Amino acid sequence: MYEEIGAIIGRGFSTWRHNLGICVPFVLDVIAVGLLVMVLFISILVTMPEAFANIENVPPEDLIQAFEQKGLIVGAYMVLFFVLALLVSSFFTAGATGMARSANATGFSSLGEMWAAGKRYCIRLFSASLLSVIIYALGVLAFSALFLPFVSLESLSKVAQAPEQIDPGLVALVIAWILGVCLILIVISMALAVLSPAIVVDSLGAISGIRASMRFFRENIFDVFLLWLVTLGVSMAFSIIGMFFEDTGLEGLWSTAGGIFSVLVIAPLTTIWWTRLYMSRTGKDLHRYDRAYAA
Repeated sequence: MYEEIGAIIGRGFSTWRHNLGICVPFVLDVIAVGLLVMVLFISILVTMPEAFANIENVPPEDLIQAFEQKGLIVGAYMVLFFVLALLVSSFFTAGATGMARSANATGFSSLGEMWAAGKRYCIRLFSASLLSVIIYALGVLAFSALFLPFVSLESLSKVAQAPEQIDPGLVALVIAWILGVCLILIVISMALAVLSPAIVVDSLGAISGIRASMRFFRENIFDVFLLWLVTLGVSMAFSIIGMFFEDTGLEGLWSTAGGIFSVLVIAPLTTIWWTRLYMSRTGKDLHRYDRAYAA
């Protein structure tokens, strides 16, 4: 069932209002990753107790020496944390997408959908997420390689010797590189925006899901761009409003409220939007909530 982007946003919002439980996977994800962070910190603390025994008075060279001696162990802990955190997030993201698929198709979702989709698609989405990290890295490296012919070791040595006398041309080159990298990351994020819906809705594998998401982006560039702008605007709303709370002593409270709002509202709502867009453009049946939408 094809829907215009405005209908997807409006009916997706109505779908979210009738399925507020879709926030549960994201809440559980935050809790699980938070516990993993605590385990990581305790592991590092146990591994290098001498470095943290009196950290305020520990000379920097002692900290560096401690990391040199046990850096491989700490590095292994961090890699393990990254893998476990990504695996946990993949499970709950797949679960949330499964709930969004059900809510968009029937108007109703349940936690049973979360567990079923999470168990079935977790490994696929985890593999696709790892491949996505590689795609981001390759995109940045390939773009950065274009700037290598314009950067010489001589100019870099001059910067190291006299940082206050930086060549304006080098500054312009760095700014161009930063802007280019940001553009590359934005394009890749839009190309992979429906990766989770592609895998969960159409039951695809990791590589097939990435291909489907990129193909979807090529065929629906304008709609993907519009929805990306909407989700970006919703995500930035709290940050923009938070600017009015600067120097009022309420910055921390507002930041906490923004984090809670992101987990309870923004994450489930945008998941419903992206899943609905994918389902709409791939010919899936959609529940409309016409009365709620009209209201």
